Order: sequence, then C-alpha cells, then structure tokens
Amino acid sequence: MPEWPEWMSPEVAARYLDTSASTLADWRCKGKGPTFKRVGQRMVRYRKDELDAFMEAQV
Repeated sequence: MPEWPEWMSPEVAARYLDTSASTLADWRCKGKGPTFKRVGQRMVRYRKDELDAFMEAQV
C-alpha cells in the first residue's frame, strides 16, 4: 500500500478514492463530494482525513 500524503491534489485524491479527477471536479461544481480547500484561485487540495471521512459517510 502506498504512503499517501496529508494534502493531495485532485489527481492524487481521485486515485485514493478510486475515481477520476473529472468526477471530483464535477462534485466540486455541484457542491457535493469530499471537503476541499482552495489555495489561491486555482489550486485545489484535499486532506486525507477529509477523504476518509467522506468515504465513511458513504457506507
């Protein structure tokens, strides 16, 4: 199992959740999905613990 960073780009977060980066982008636009932080105007990052909490809430 790989070592996952605490803060992940959408591409890495998508791999972690076994989905696509475009799905995460769609969720962001629709206001659903895992919590994310915007750094500046363009950079989006996801915290590993928020991704885990999102997955726990789905089961």
